Amino acid sequence: MMDAMMKIATPGPGHKKLDFMVGNWRAKISMFMDPTKPPAISEGTSAFKWVLGGRYMEQTVDSTWMGQPFSGIGHTAYDNFKKKYVSTWMDNAGTMIMIASGNFDSAGKVLTYTGRMDDPTTGKNIPFREKMTVKSNDEILFEMFSPGLDGKEIRNMEIIYTRKK
Repeated sequence: MMDAMMKIATPGPGHKKLDFMVGNWRAKISMFMDPTKPPAISEGTSAFKWVLGGRYMEQTVDSTWMGQPFSGIGHTAYDNFKKKYVSTWMDNAGTMIMIASGNFDSAGKVLTYTGRMDDPTTGKNIPFREKMTVKSNDEILFEMFSPGLDGKEIRNMEIIYTRKK
């Protein structure tokens, strides 16, 4: 029983795949509030670091959103039991915690998550999808998708992370 517990509790190759994220990043954030209009664009910073003995990648973000200071914190980890990546996200624009899970593609360059979130604009719990594309060790493209007004999936956010040198 103890061997099984130690195996599940020990960071492994799934965690190692996230090593490239460690460091400080610039973030260009595009919010697609209305598909007929250009996105609202803001700039920010993000930092990634391992916490709890290399089990969880912690991300912090500082930026602006709708002219107000914005900050958020997320955690990503490979769950050895579920054999999936699991992420959480919390920020000062709400009181809900977003939870999603997914996996990398076979090339190890695109991590796709799915989950559900509370949508304050509709008052409903809706599905969402996140896609993180590793362009290089110094650039990450993050995209978020959710249902539009017609119920079809739309891209509502894009973040281009560029490593600070």
